[in-house]
Amino acid sequence: MEKAPDAFEEKPVASGNARSEQDTGAARRTAFCANVFDAMVRLYGEPGIASLCLEAQTRHAVDVPSLLFFALADSDGHGADDCEMRRLLDRAGEWRSLFVLPLRHLRLTLRQGRRNTAEIEFYEQIKAAELEAERLQVRRLADDFLPLEGPGGLAARYLETIAMPEPKAGALIGRLQDATKAACHGFPRLAH
Repeated sequence: MEKAPDAFEEKPVASGNARSEQDTGAARRTAFCANVFDAMVRLYGEPGIASLCLEAQTRHAVDVPSLLFFALADSDGHGADDCEMRRLLDRAGEWRSLFVLPLRHLRLTLRQGRRNTAEIEFYEQIKAAELEAERLQVRRLADDFLPLEGPGGLAARYLETIAMPEPKAGALIGRLQDATKAACHGFPRLAH
């Protein structure tokens, strides 16, 4: 994701000034949205997280980019109301259905039948295209998420929408929370 030009620039915040607090909150959200994909990659690379996410994807149809996005938003204190969250999921789901899933299907099919150098190179190109499609899905989520406000608990609410059983959802959220602390140490914050 591209970084917002002034996302990390220090801005003075007047104590007790509601407008300054709003500006700081908006700047924090801008920084979050500008850097969320890179943080997702770090989070996914934490020990055990990739296999946990892939299991949830396979067994419960979890959209991993959306789940990681929401887990990171929770960890950084951002939220959205239920109506807006549904809209975010619909738009991300549309992109996922049109681009991510067909590329994933093609990649998985190619993985089983690679026979020569050209086919292996084609497989790698499809794999890169799938990752780019996921990055663009996250960009779409971030662009739509930027102006929103509302309650947190987004990752848990997302898992409720796909009817993931509660014990498994709670365990997954707990592991993601722990890994988020280890991987991201919070998002860059503006000096107050």
